[in-house]
Amino acid sequence: MQSRKSQSLLQGASILAAAMIIVKLFGAVFKIPLGNILNADGMGYFSTAYSIFSMIYSFATVGLPSAVAKMVAEQSVRERYQDIRRIRKLSVRLFFWMGMVGFVLMAVCSKWFVDLAGNGNDGALLSVIAISPAVFFGCMMSAYRGYYEGLRNMTPTASSQIIEVIAKLIFGLALAWGVTYWAQMQYQAGGTVFGQTVTSTVGLQRVTAPYASAAAIFGVTISTFVGTLYLLILHKRKGDGIDKEDLKYSPRPLRYRVILLRLIKIAIPISLGSIVINVAQFIDTFTIITRLDAAFAAHGAEMNAIFGSLIPAETLAAGEGANFIYGSYMGYALSVFNLVPAFTSIFGKSALPNVAAAWTVRDKRNTRINIESVIRMTCLVGIPASLGIFAMAEPILTLLFPSKTAEVAIAAPVLSMQGISLIFLGLTSPLFAVLQGLGRADLPPKFMLVSAVLKFIVNWVAIGIPSVNIQGAAAGTAACYATIVILCLIWLRKITGIRFRFVRLLIKPLLSGAACALTAYAVYHWLLGSFGSNTIKTLAGIACGALVYAVLILVLRGITKEDVLMLPKGEKFAKLLEKYRLLG
Repeated sequence: MQSRKSQSLLQGASILAAAMIIVKLFGAVFKIPLGNILNADGMGYFSTAYSIFSMIYSFATVGLPSAVAKMVAEQSVRERYQDIRRIRKLSVRLFFWMGMVGFVLMAVCSKWFVDLAGNGNDGALLSVIAISPAVFFGCMMSAYRGYYEGLRNMTPTASSQIIEVIAKLIFGLALAWGVTYWAQMQYQAGGTVFGQTVTSTVGLQRVTAPYASAAAIFGVTISTFVGTLYLLILHKRKGDGIDKEDLKYSPRPLRYRVILLRLIKIAIPISLGSIVINVAQFIDTFTIITRLDAAFAAHGAEMNAIFGSLIPAETLAAGEGANFIYGSYMGYALSVFNLVPAFTSIFGKSALPNVAAAWTVRDKRNTRINIESVIRMTCLVGIPASLGIFAMAEPILTLLFPSKTAEVAIAAPVLSMQGISLIFLGLTSPLFAVLQGLGRADLPPKFMLVSAVLKFIVNWVAIGIPSVNIQGAAAGTAACYATIVILCLIWLRKITGIRFRFVRLLIKPLLSGAACALTAYAVYHWLLGSFGSNTIKTLAGIACGALVYAVLILVLRGITKEDVLMLPKGEKFAKLLEKYRLLG
């Protein structure tokens, strides 16, 4: 069955990569206009609610389906198809109740979550309540996604992600724009907006921000419902590819109780480990506003000298300056920063069942090939993006959010600094997936705990220093994910006993990525200089940098045949590159 009905690592990654490109394009179409509809206050509320949601949602979207995928992949190798069917039934029931608990927990504790985030953030309450039902629908989607990924069929995951993001785009932007338009009509009609008297356009934005943010984030809830409905219909109509013949000759299945206990045993540590993708953002939510408020209280003159010309006076007077800075960071800087790990995580998703299958039969050769492949592909994507963002943070943000001058001025320096840590974050999710596939799902939560404590300490100390302020969050993120990657690489060697060629995997992307970033910077600042608009210079710089990177990575033979085969029509490209000896 495996050869007939499953997809290889390269095929699976290719499908997920294609889907992720589409998802991220639509995601940018959502986040960029949203950032221009809302100001930093609204993005602050949106980001607070979304980061709280992400911590709970990550159990469903990363951890639990990985556990199901691992169990299904193992039973698939052994051709225990009745066990596979029982895993699906149990996972759907388990995820249903976990989704209900998560939904109720988030809704009931919403006020407490918002209070923890810090003063001046009460406007996030509506947004937290609006997104809480998405936890339930996310769990239901994850049950089916994990099941199909374990069968090495990535198509249902990919198609549901595309449908989900399109629904988010349509409903989220429409609702946010509708609330903003309604508020504008109320203001023009009499100056009373949502029951509050408004005397200026700045005041209008402040009053509207909580409602517009809640409307936008409710679009996320609607999108998860649409994605869940799609997967239910898909499974009902097309099934899973396991036929009656497979079930007839399958060994006697394990008892439901045995499968359930094993699923829970695997799922809990993987779910805890999955939080790592969001742990830095979660810690930011509960430290940035608090520490910035402390800095404004203790060093008001110095903080006003730094931010006074950027933050509206009315916002500062209302004691909401910290939320404005937080919104600029989370809503604008992180909207760019989070694009790369979203792409690199697809390699981990596709690698987990393949690593699990190879390691189950102690096939060290294929285990090494799969692990090195996921690290190499992550570096090929992550390193040039990391160095490119470091060099081009301000032009990129200005290109995406041209009307948000103050927000960009606050976000650009911290985004540039965060570019340094991007490669570590990009590697984290794939490396965790590899450890889970090797049967050591207990390690990611331990690594996460160590790094989370380090992130919290750096944030708490650094953000409260006026001269450092929001830059402290970037320093904490770098310390957090660099620690995780180092620990993962050490333990991979210990567990497998395999000598991985880590230096060889990193050196060529590093050299090519550095040339890419320098080229982009030179074209923007030196070659074009004062000629042309920011849009033209930024796009030209990125295009030239990408071209230099592509040429160098081929000249240095930094891509293997297996990497090229991941691309659509990869066989033709592989033959062409082999002809000119450009493959490593």
